[in-house]
Amino acid sequence: MRVGGREEAFDPAAIVTRGQSGAKVIAPWALHWFRRDLRVAGNAALQSSFKKYQGRVVGVFCFDGKFLSRDDFSHDRFQFFIHSLQALREELRSLGSDLLILDQGPEASFSVLGGSLKASGGLPASVTFSRDYEPFARDRDARMGKWFQDQWGVTVESFRDHLVLEPHEVTKPDGSAYQVFGAYKKRWLQVFQDPVIQQRVSAKATGLTYLRSKKVEPIFSLTWKDLGVELEDQCQAMAEKNQRKVSVPIPEAGSKVAYEKLKGFSSRHMKYAQNRDIPGVLGTSQLSIYFKNGSLTTSQAIADLAPGPSDTFLSELIWREFYYSILFHFPSVEADAFLAKFRKIPWVNRPDWFQSWKDGRTGYPIVDAGMRQLLKTGWMHNRVRMIVASFLTKDLHIDYRWGERYFMEKLLDGDLAPNNGGWQWAASTGCDPQPYFRIFNPTLQGKRFDPEGDYVRRWIPELSSCPTKWIHEPAKAPDFSSFGYPLPVCDHSIQSRQALAMYSRAAEGAKQ
Repeated sequence: MRVGGREEAFDPAAIVTRGQSGAKVIAPWALHWFRRDLRVAGNAALQSSFKKYQGRVVGVFCFDGKFLSRDDFSHDRFQFFIHSLQALREELRSLGSDLLILDQGPEASFSVLGGSLKASGGLPASVTFSRDYEPFARDRDARMGKWFQDQWGVTVESFRDHLVLEPHEVTKPDGSAYQVFGAYKKRWLQVFQDPVIQQRVSAKATGLTYLRSKKVEPIFSLTWKDLGVELEDQCQAMAEKNQRKVSVPIPEAGSKVAYEKLKGFSSRHMKYAQNRDIPGVLGTSQLSIYFKNGSLTTSQAIADLAPGPSDTFLSELIWREFYYSILFHFPSVEADAFLAKFRKIPWVNRPDWFQSWKDGRTGYPIVDAGMRQLLKTGWMHNRVRMIVASFLTKDLHIDYRWGERYFMEKLLDGDLAPNNGGWQWAASTGCDPQPYFRIFNPTLQGKRFDPEGDYVRRWIPELSSCPTKWIHEPAKAPDFSSFGYPLPVCDHSIQSRQALAMYSRAAEGAKQ
């Protein structure tokens, strides 16, 4: 990594001057530490520094080795993240700023960067970042906030960003966390009506105006080159190395692309409630991949779509915030079941069944179609995510954490809180008033949500000639042997009864 190097000052706006000693003197400037807020539009932390320091703001991103070494690390998702960083850097450069991308964790990166800055233009007056709510991120931010103050002696400010309402803003009167979605949603909608919160959302319209514009003019007035820091493209080398392990097509990245996707969804928004559960049509927003990296935020989507309190899409966004609230208030859910009574379920965990599930070879078409869609695209329809998760836990009796980890390995939009919450919901181990005997029948789910078999035929070519009558029960077709499709790995009726007994025993055991 090279962040050093000296360059002669040049700045017609007098950002960089020379003092009597000959050393460069930089007018007060700010550094913004990007993480999962990879955009300029509507970035409150970046905007605050922009106003305070008259556009003298530059950005930094640090690759943290601890994060990259997680056992659920995804090369596909990482590639999309790199592309998002590259898009952000180009955007900042076009606006007169820049992004320095460093290949070490924050302590190491900022230590080297600080040494280089002290030798050239001096340290920033302020460091800003957007808040994150995952356990790892919260520990990192608390540690680094103190580090910046102790090592650099600078002002450190954090800002709300990727959530509309932060976990501490939606609590019960006694300050405790809601553990049931219905009650959480009711309170969320009440808090959302507060004039201060409404102003937050309205402010996002400014960012949307910028995204709508085709004209780009420099508005920042400081680059890393002005500060005497040499830029070396860490991203390109990482992208080329990681590309060798990428297994799916990587979508276009960046805030401009994200906004175009939002515009595309706005034309489908009114039919979202009726189409969102039909995997064979484009009925969902498919914005989660951009929410994950902060190329777009839920606040911006709300500002653009202006959904009413009964809007189904708004309800889905509230689900996302609910899962973040649960992770924030109960960080143990990252590793264990939310409900203590289900922490010792005697999962069967057959490796051969798990492999069949991953490969899309279970003999249940709606399940297999979803798993093959995931393998080939890095994405899966939300209704199908629930079906395959229920099947893994309630039919195959496999630990939900196996599926949760596999999703994070494969999903381009893999996000800890929603993924964990969704899996615990399906496994009945999470914060849900519905009892454990809610079990999806995969055949009936297929018939209900893919009645003509369009989704199944798209992802399972072996069943392309299967009559619609048998598309969700191909083993009953007279010519089943000609399809080349596997028999069901298990009998749903038997497995569901056994699942009920398995959960019941776990619950009773927890009482003793």
